[in-house]
Amino acid sequence: MAGSLEGHFAAWANKGYDIAVLSLLLDNPDDTQPAQIASADTWRTQFGITSGYVGVDPMFQMVPGNMVGTPQISVINPRTMEVLLLQEGWDGDYPPIVEQTAQANQ
Repeated sequence: MAGSLEGHFAAWANKGYDIAVLSLLLDNPDDTQPAQIASADTWRTQFGITSGYVGVDPMFQMVPGNMVGTPQISVINPRTMEVLLLQEGWDGDYPPIVEQTAQANQ
């Protein structure tokens, strides 16, 4: 997922879509302890991320309840702030609603 992000940004830009992605880390990249600011830098370097945003959530504030399947994809309409999709797990591509929302908001 993270390793293919830059390719997705390029494809979206070619289609004229202005899509923002926030990667939120719960653990350090080595999964040994809660994420720290340095974890975001490591993640960016490890996956060559130059676009989008990387943040950390060491206290699991964004985890609904007491468990979450990772990765979790949340699609939010920036015009209305409505959560359009919560998807746990990765099937190899971003769901179509990402591009559909970008197209509708052009």
